[in-house]
Amino acid sequence: MMKNERGITLTALIIYVITFSATLVLLASLSSYIYGNMNTINADKISSEEFNKFNVFFVKDVKESKKGVVNLQSSGDIVITLENGNNYTYKNSEKAIYRNKEKIARNIITFNAESKTENNKSIIEITVSTGKNVENPTFSKTIKYVLKYW
Repeated sequence: MMKNERGITLTALIIYVITFSATLVLLASLSSYIYGNMNTINADKISSEEFNKFNVFFVKDVKESKKGVVNLQSSGDIVITLENGNNYTYKNSEKAIYRNKEKIARNIITFNAESKTENNKSIIEITVSTGKNVENPTFSKTIKYVLKYW
């Protein structure tokens, strides 16, 4: 047997456990912060993409139509009927926009549409907000679409 055989002391063991625990807490906090920010960034990206999907379809159909009618349904749904035969429906219960019967946008927290005539041009003004809650929308936009007038 060796005379100077030494093992780990109880004090050293406690210091190692405390240091290891503090490191785990720090890493858990850091990863929680990073994942929270990633979810926020992802929600922002999805919200603007949802508006863009609606906008692409709607611009194409507006260019083909001379007339458009906006109807507010008793259920709170909004229906836009264009001359070219396409209907856009905002279903308030689903927070989604349909083109005919196909869902083209989701996470739409507010949607308002109004038919107008300005300078002998038919206009449909649309206000859209996307995100998780009405008080703090991720994306909000108002656009006037001029229907085909020639």
